[in-house]
Amino acid sequence: MTEPHRSDPRRRRYAVLGAAAALAVAGGLTTTYWQAAASPHTSAAANPKATADWVTFRGGKLSYRTDAQGNRVPDFSSVGYHGGDRTIPNRPVAATLAPTPSGDDTARIQAAIERAGDTSGGGAVLLKPGTYRIGGTVRVDRSGVVLRGSGAGPQGTVLTGTGKPHTLVTVGGSGQITQNGSAYPVADGYVPVGAGTVHVSGAASHFSAGDRIVVQRPIEQNWIHAIGMDHIPPRPGGQPSTQWKPSSGHEFERTVAGVRGDTITLDVPLPQALEKQYTHASVWKYTFDGRISEAGVENLSGNGKSFESDPSWHGGGYFSSALVSLDAAENSWVRAVTANRFGSAFSFGTGALHDTMLDTRSLDASVPQDIHAQPVAYTVSGQQTLIENCAVTGSNQHAWATQARIPGPNVITNCTAANTGSRLLDAGPHQRWATGTLYDRITMDSTGTLALHDRQWMGSGQGWAGANDVAWNCSVGKYEVENPPTAHNWAIGCTGTQAPPAGGHRPGEFQSSGTHVLPESLYQEQLRERHGG
Repeated sequence: MTEPHRSDPRRRRYAVLGAAAALAVAGGLTTTYWQAAASPHTSAAANPKATADWVTFRGGKLSYRTDAQGNRVPDFSSVGYHGGDRTIPNRPVAATLAPTPSGDDTARIQAAIERAGDTSGGGAVLLKPGTYRIGGTVRVDRSGVVLRGSGAGPQGTVLTGTGKPHTLVTVGGSGQITQNGSAYPVADGYVPVGAGTVHVSGAASHFSAGDRIVVQRPIEQNWIHAIGMDHIPPRPGGQPSTQWKPSSGHEFERTVAGVRGDTITLDVPLPQALEKQYTHASVWKYTFDGRISEAGVENLSGNGKSFESDPSWHGGGYFSSALVSLDAAENSWVRAVTANRFGSAFSFGTGALHDTMLDTRSLDASVPQDIHAQPVAYTVSGQQTLIENCAVTGSNQHAWATQARIPGPNVITNCTAANTGSRLLDAGPHQRWATGTLYDRITMDSTGTLALHDRQWMGSGQGWAGANDVAWNCSVGKYEVENPPTAHNWAIGCTGTQAPPAGGHRPGEFQSSGTHVLPESLYQEQLRERHGG
């Protein structure tokens, strides 16, 4: 993992608190939380007694409580590039380009990427310092190829968007998950959140260690009814909401770690329960032809200011204004990249697996202040992805958001958001049961809201936006956490004003509200323990 930014005051604050915590553990104390400095906007009324100590830290190790069905706070340690087991490499330079005084640079950058892709092992396309005009989309669509700039500052490499709002760079190939062979039903009556095994009759004759599989949890009508998503209330103006419909649901990509009898051991635990009374879960092998790996974008910046003068901007062009989108890519990355004045700066698509965004910034998003459907600075639609060390500045925007039916785990850690306009920034799951997202050490200013709740009629009937999500040691203006039917959401060690549940919903699982807990980062500690400490 990277060293903390020395200029980040929040990192310095946690470094001091972390040192104190380390001394407490070294002294043999059993510690559930420490009396950290509360956020300046913490409400005195927002420090109720914990509902339960779901996670404790004793003797330098995490301990997890389970509910009556065996559900627990998920393990998030296997996200990102190679599941956190390897360091992102520095690819050797395969081609070098310099800026030109005029003209569109899209085609010549694309040609250099293709040349690098034809080189054995790939390599980096190095853009020398200067400005590059991007009227189309540069596609990093070859395994092993990296688009690398000469710095993310104004004196480094700057990609400037021209023409209509669009995405400047995509990382990824093509295709989608394709079933390979038969689907075998999960035999368990109930598989709890956090489970690392499932049972399939005759599993040893169907699967072997190393097989790439999907654990599929379809969304069926009786479960939709059980969670109330077939009677979402109408919109405030009286217009009907779109009710949820049955679908293929969540497809958790996993690798078989081992098979014994009817038991399949998964490489990554599940952040979603499999309930036989509600859904017919199954396991099947899959392929993803066209997905690339070991590709990335790094060490550059982008500027989307010119998009704001396009006639489409106020009518929704800000949704199309993006710097980097990563999809149909595995073990790939975006690092040391700054997006200036983009409405939707960064995104992981549904085909993103084990990908990382590291040391990135979405700054000064110039989103109109009178709109009601806001763009997202960081959109997460993939699985086992990691956003680490990031910052958002802007207004009337979602800082980080997951989309519909996202099969986690996914992690957003050590990130900040600051409102620079008249409308609020918020963060959290955005629609339709995204599972297993960790918001770890998120800091927002006093106007920022982190919400893990039922969005009801919002959008097209987004309803219960996230389940089995965790907010850990977050410092925000307000946090609203509700428990969906059949699931949990946790807020542990968070500071800010704790909003009550709305509409008669159950409150979420709160632990140490108003006071940070040990360890300072759940993700980092889970990773450390998985690596043997």
